[in-house]
Amino acid sequence: MGLGGTALFLGLFFWQVDISHFWQAMKGADYIWAVPAVALWFLAAWARSLRWGLILRPVAPLSLRALYPVLVIGYMANNLLPARLGELIRAYILGERYGVGKVQALGTVAVERVTDGLTLVGLLAVGAMFVEMGGVVKALAWANLGLFLGGFLVLSAALMKREAALRFMGLLARPLPAPWRAKVVGAWDAFIGGLESLRSPGILIGALCAGTVAWVLEAAMYYLVGKGFGLEGDPALYLVLAGAANLAVALPSTSGGIGPFEWATQQVMVGAQTSRGVAAAYAVALHGLLLIPVIIAGLAFLWATQLPVWATLEKEEVAQVRDRWAG
Repeated sequence: MGLGGTALFLGLFFWQVDISHFWQAMKGADYIWAVPAVALWFLAAWARSLRWGLILRPVAPLSLRALYPVLVIGYMANNLLPARLGELIRAYILGERYGVGKVQALGTVAVERVTDGLTLVGLLAVGAMFVEMGGVVKALAWANLGLFLGGFLVLSAALMKREAALRFMGLLARPLPAPWRAKVVGAWDAFIGGLESLRSPGILIGALCAGTVAWVLEAAMYYLVGKGFGLEGDPALYLVLAGAANLAVALPSTSGGIGPFEWATQQVMVGAQTSRGVAAAYAVALHGLLLIPVIIAGLAFLWATQLPVWATLEKEEVAQVRDRWAG
């Protein structure tokens, strides 16, 4: 999708927007609300790190201190690169720093993404009990419910029927040369190994709860940014907004979700009787606050991982993980 998707959605976004009204709203906003708003996002990232730690527990018990910077680096990369390549980078860092199998780590990210999508659909359902959702938002909710519920079932089936899943992958890879076929099947086996958290109802419930806390905190961020633009409204509106805007960028597409996020945000806010100019200004400011601080923090964490003190911490944590597994 890439640049074409960004151009398409930004065209839809600015269609029928009075640019002078847009700039007036941008200049008239009170950006002091950005400070607590951004702080809430980084608090939400803590809850997301807790969720990832729960999902990783059957694979490698890593601490929040270890996972938090890796998660922020991944989000930074997602904001800069297309196709959610930050997820691959997260898996790579876990492999390089903590000895976790990279493909196995990618399996844990897949579980995280599926639970994330189901949580967002749930937020939309809760928000819809208090505020009216437009037809576009309803269609987005139903489409993503099917997508993520289907993904959950496929991943669960692959884990529970592992041998059958491996045979199926072997059939798909049959046209490949034998060495490549073995690598593909081996990678698929490692990926399934990263899905072990799906066997534990306790881990799944904990992951869903931690994800819900994260998204409620992010919705509160959206509310604070709205206050800077003079937008109040029912707090449930911001649950709907968090669900719709982030489901719009759920599929790998544009870098940082630029275009789909703004368009979905505008759809929700216009549906709540906000003028198009103010809704557009709010969407741009909100997305900027979601992108820029995370990029800066992610780059800082990426730089910090090269420091000798981080190398020392890495060795200690790897030793702890290996000792636990050896025991």
